[in-house]
Amino acid sequence: MAVPKGKFTIDLYWSAGAFALSALLGVLVNLLIIQYYDAAALGAFNLVYASYILLSQLAVGGVHLAVQAFVPRELTAQRPVDAHVTAAILLATLSSFGVMGVAWLGRDLPGTWFDSEVVKEAFPAVIPGLLFFSWNKVLLGFHNGARRMRMFAVMQLLRFVFLFAGMLVLAMQGAGAAALPAVLCWAEVALFAVALPYSLLHWKPWAQRGLGAALAENFRFGNKAIMGNLLLDVNTKVDVLMLGLFLNDGAVGLYSFAATIAEGVMQLPALLRNNINPVLSQAWHRGGFLLLNTVVRRNRRAFRRLLAPVILLSVALFPVAMWILGMDERPGAVWGVYAILAIGIANTSGDQPFLMIFGQVGHPWLQTFYILLYFLSNVVLNLLLIPIMGIHGAALATALSFLVLGLLRGPLIQRITFRSGPAHDR
Repeated sequence: MAVPKGKFTIDLYWSAGAFALSALLGVLVNLLIIQYYDAAALGAFNLVYASYILLSQLAVGGVHLAVQAFVPRELTAQRPVDAHVTAAILLATLSSFGVMGVAWLGRDLPGTWFDSEVVKEAFPAVIPGLLFFSWNKVLLGFHNGARRMRMFAVMQLLRFVFLFAGMLVLAMQGAGAAALPAVLCWAEVALFAVALPYSLLHWKPWAQRGLGAALAENFRFGNKAIMGNLLLDVNTKVDVLMLGLFLNDGAVGLYSFAATIAEGVMQLPALLRNNINPVLSQAWHRGGFLLLNTVVRRNRRAFRRLLAPVILLSVALFPVAMWILGMDERPGAVWGVYAILAIGIANTSGDQPFLMIFGQVGHPWLQTFYILLYFLSNVVLNLLLIPIMGIHGAALATALSFLVLGLLRGPLIQRITFRSGPAHDR
């Protein structure tokens, strides 16, 4: 496929820069909580965050994935995309209000599940953020699908800028631990204030042509993709959620510090994923399975050679970073958690960027099945290993679950091998 290498490389540089700054800010947010509060406060923050992530994926309803799949398709065919973006915004708004209503009625449940008064007090403040999160996911999905990757990278970074700024203000004002998760809502509101004006330069929400068909198509795609998308985001917090059930807030906090840095490292393959996703979609619509498979094979090897050495180097440098950042609560245990997670990421760094491949080629049911098996492996492994090894068991379970991505992708791709051209699940 004739991919404009100059653009891909420039986009990758922008994404890498945004990633580096976002990862740093993510670490600083956790460090702020540790320094101004304690590990228990960090644990409670991450438990609220995990609950918020779960609800946010229900709120957006999977339609942002429809936008990511349909925008490249429409642009490849030289058709307008306005109706698809408008349809996704409308559908996300409806589903968000429904989820927010249910979340408000059950606002005490997260605190009860995790036996944490801080979580119970903090959770209601993040509920309004679900609406803005949904809108932001759709708008960012629009820009990703249109390969406006520089602006996409900037907006991804801004989420962490706003999160860190809000956390810094609260910490310096001496706010209580239960007030901290509110920054999750504030960050989404601030990001939307930036994303909407820019999006209106490329999107005409008042354009009515084709809106009815777009609503139907986005609704069908979203319904098929929502479970996989929900499981994918929940999967990033499975270890934290299950530790919250087995251990106390302090243990969750220690694990969360290392896991947050590992999540930052996971953004390395994620930034490649964001750049390769529209390329995969275009390859499928232009050349079917053969061209798609060529793009995957070539880039898988290149991605692994690029990422694995950097990720493994971070394991050796982690103690130095902890010393510089002043992290002195059980540093050996935290390093062990990070090392296990990072080795797992490095080992599968060639597979991680293709995590959304089935959705990008218009097979949301297959995408959901792929993520379901990945998620179940993580849950089962955590259930087995946390009681035996504690926080290190959670890390090992998560690292082992990464292997499922590569093992399953090949057999599942065979389900579309005999389809010579693009076709959507219906």
